[in-house]
Amino acid sequence: MLYYTEIGLSPYEVPEHCSICIYISGCCNNCKNCHYPTLRQNDYGDKLLNNFDKILQLYQNQATCVCFLGEGKNTAYEHEEFSQMTEIAKKYNLKTCLYCGRDTDVEEWMKIFDFVKLGSYQEKLGDLSAKTTNQRFLEKAKDKYVDITYKFFGE
Repeated sequence: MLYYTEIGLSPYEVPEHCSICIYISGCCNNCKNCHYPTLRQNDYGDKLLNNFDKILQLYQNQATCVCFLGEGKNTAYEHEEFSQMTEIAKKYNLKTCLYCGRDTDVEEWMKIFDFVKLGSYQEKLGDLSAKTTNQRFLEKAKDKYVDITYKFFGE
């Protein structure tokens, strides 16, 4: 089950969108110098699916995207919860984004999202705004994902 610790609006996480950012607890990545180590706690916060529709109702006129910051414990049950929430977001005409902190390619279950951020945070390589980053930000274009990480470089 997915739990969230906080919600906020941000114009930074998804290029050209104002996003409802939802911080998901249960992170298993253990990145060195993590900016939000509290998210490593399992089952910390409130149950997201129970509150998701209310969250979208509250922010729908201020956002164009829902950004899930984290993927919880990455279980099949949680993948199904994400699937349900992306369907709900579509009813509000909102795009969806997953910030995955793992070093992986887009996995089959992730293809429900319009945007996916992949890659662990590695301090020596920098975050998405650094040209040296190992992280990638992808946008779905038809049935494939296109790398748009360059949009974070601020040029």
